[in-house]
Amino acid sequence: MKRFLLIALGLAMILTAVSCTAKEAASDPSTEESALSSTALSSTEQPSEAPADPPKPLTDTVLNVAEHTSDVFRQLGRTYVKDGALNVDFACGGIHFAAYCEGTVQVKITSARDTRFTVFVDGVRSDLRPQVTTANSGGYFTIARDLPAGEHEFRLISQTQFIWSYGTIEAVKLKGEFLPKPADRELYLEFYGDSILNGSGVIKANDGINGSDATRAFGFLTAEMLNADMSLIGCSSLGLTNNTRSFYMKDIWNYAGARYSTFSKQGELLTGIPEWEFSRVPDVIIIEQGANDGSNASKQIFEDAVKEMVNNLRAKYGADVPIVFPIGYSCPDRPFHTTLPQIVEKLGGASANLYVCELSDVATGVPGTDGVHPNTEGAKTMATELTAFLKTILK
Repeated sequence: MKRFLLIALGLAMILTAVSCTAKEAASDPSTEESALSSTALSSTEQPSEAPADPPKPLTDTVLNVAEHTSDVFRQLGRTYVKDGALNVDFACGGIHFAAYCEGTVQVKITSARDTRFTVFVDGVRSDLRPQVTTANSGGYFTIARDLPAGEHEFRLISQTQFIWSYGTIEAVKLKGEFLPKPADRELYLEFYGDSILNGSGVIKANDGINGSDATRAFGFLTAEMLNADMSLIGCSSLGLTNNTRSFYMKDIWNYAGARYSTFSKQGELLTGIPEWEFSRVPDVIIIEQGANDGSNASKQIFEDAVKEMVNNLRAKYGADVPIVFPIGYSCPDRPFHTTLPQIVEKLGGASANLYVCELSDVATGVPGTDGVHPNTEGAKTMATELTAFLKTILK
């Protein structure tokens, strides 16, 4: 009997312990989660992910250029805002901007006469060469088409010098949204010159606007080779002391642009152009002058004019900016090729940050040229040689 009571008591204690363990397990959340997790992992039916939201469609956007030069559109070259538009007088002036967009990009442009433009899309020169005439002036011109959706950069640059045309860039239209204004390039070059700098006849000799392109001339090409920003001041037939125009280089070198009354050699400069601010100091200044000064280039009047130009630039930018005078590139018998080195030496030479860069003659006797103005290959040669020289003096 006693043994039976002991066995019964042991069984009762075992049942009580099992019951307590079961209750504790049932009340422990971690145990429940573990069990649920184990069940979920063993299940072949996984929960499906929520479908991604479809991309929002890009909408048409139009911006006035003049109103957004501080935040969207970077001004290239000497350009200026006036009368609600960005005025582009000198060749190689234009805009640089970026956008998240797709499809077609168009720009509203006006022109006082035929003007050609160069287009770069994502750093690549486009085959498009928009031509704005008095007949289609004020319309929208396509600078890119069939773009995939994404971030893109654009540069629109005038090819045409102001004695042939000038105009305004008014608005840009695209499907998407504009991005913040691109940063300036690290280097900045300032060029002063005549028809050779402005690309007269560089595509085809004696073919006026259609055969000319300042963005294929040596100055613009040099800037591209150095990944530099640049500005151009000048026009064809322009000299320091003598030319076939009614004005000289000193009449335009302090201004943001220049406009011509009749697009002829007998025309006059128009008034009302704002002065340039000279706020960005160039890393190098290149002066391509002397070819149009004729016999004056061997006289004291030419030396005085060179000195006046140097002094004017020194007053604007200081004495540390190198100034380079190219010679030799065309008509080597013209006197300025000989006198410029002498003048530069008298003004202090390299110790005064004044230099002469001798380039190859790329026009005299070259088939396909007029004997004075280089073709595209000649301009590339000039740019390659000038680039190599500038690298030796850039600090």
